[in-house]
Amino acid sequence: MEISEILARPYRRVLIPDVESGTFTALIPELPGCISEGETPAEAYENLEEAAESWVEAALENGMAIPDPESEPSYSGRVVLRMPRSTHRRAAEAAKADGVSLNTFLVEAVGERLGREAVQEESAAAREKRSVTRAH
Repeated sequence: MEISEILARPYRRVLIPDVESGTFTALIPELPGCISEGETPAEAYENLEEAAESWVEAALENGMAIPDPESEPSYSGRVVLRMPRSTHRRAAEAAKADGVSLNTFLVEAVGERLGREAVQEESAAAREKRSVTRAH
């Protein structure tokens, strides 16, 4: 199978903005360590496609298996959430102050946390990869 055919499969491409620096990180979660950065979303995606081609090429050259794209699990999108009354009150007040529903507020809060963790994990992996590359 050709590299272009492999990358045409439905791999997830994730874009994560870094609010502090104004840059963007892009990654393909199914391909460990396949990550890039860019000044704009378009640049980050373009760099990601180049990184993905290199990732697949190196994997094929080394006889490594290419992970399959993750199939979409059947999540309903509904979660029953229990929390302390004080947390519920604070979240409801914050949502009201933001002019959004409590549901929207909670979805945004969870998304922000997950995005921050993904960036931290991928940045650590990229730093580790760079340090290993420099050591050789």
